[in-house]
Formats: sequence, structure tokens, C-alpha cells
Amino acid sequence: MKQVRQLDERDIQALMQLDAATNSHPWVDSHWQHSLKADICLGIEDENGLAAFTVAMKMADEAELLLIAVRPALQGQGLGQNIFNALVKKLHGAGAHSLFLEVRQSNHRARDFYENAGFAETGIRPAYYPAASGSGREDALIFAMMMDTH
Repeated sequence: MKQVRQLDERDIQALMQLDAATNSHPWVDSHWQHSLKADICLGIEDENGLAAFTVAMKMADEAELLLIAVRPALQGQGLGQNIFNALVKKLHGAGAHSLFLEVRQSNHRARDFYENAGFAETGIRPAYYPAASGSGREDALIFAMMMDTH
């Protein structure tokens, strides 16, 4: 397994493929174009290509985790934790002290991951996400973590 590295425009196709394999509403090309220029985008590759990625937006002394994904066949093997730890280290080094995110209320696996990583649920955004089924809306839970203690 290769080290975590900063992603760039050359990675868009691989990002879009992995995002589509792990996200019911994947980003389109323009989202990736913007994030690769404006946000912190990290990835881990293996012999089969992009194995995991994460995207975070930093503003002043806080950041928001926008996406984190691991190739489905590799989930549960620690890649998510590895890339998350690298992101926290990079954000903290850039002066961020807190990290926020939204997660679908129904995404229990992700919620467990975030709670184990040190996040605490701080609120709810009603009807925030389009439902994965395609009809209706789903609540988002807001999580926060202070990185000074992580």
C-alpha cells in the first residue's frame, strides 16, 4: 500500500469512479474540479488504483469533512482510519482546531466510524439529504471533533 498523497486534477476519473462506487449521490466533474483546487484532497493508492480518498474544506481555524471513501472490497481493513488520521494531522498542521461533518442518519457504519474517531453528535439538519431510495429526504446528523485533543 502506498502512502497518503495530495490528489490533483489527474485523479478526477479515479475519484469519480470510487465516489460512484461508495456514494448514492456522487459528485460531478465540476465539484471535483473545484475541490481539487480549493480543498484538501488526500488519497491512498494500491496496485489497482485509488483505494481511498478524503476531502475537507478548511476555513479559518475549523474544517469540514466533505467526503471520505474506501473501495468497497477494502472496507474494514483500516484504510479509512489511515486516511482520516492523515487528514487530521494535515488540518491540525494548517491551524484547524475543530472538524465538523454531516452524515446520513441511516448510515450507521459511518456514524460508528466517526464516533470511534472521536466525534460527538452535536445536532441535526432535517431533510438535508435526498433519500438514497430516490424519493423523499433524509435527516443529516451533525458531528464535531476538537482536533487539539485527537
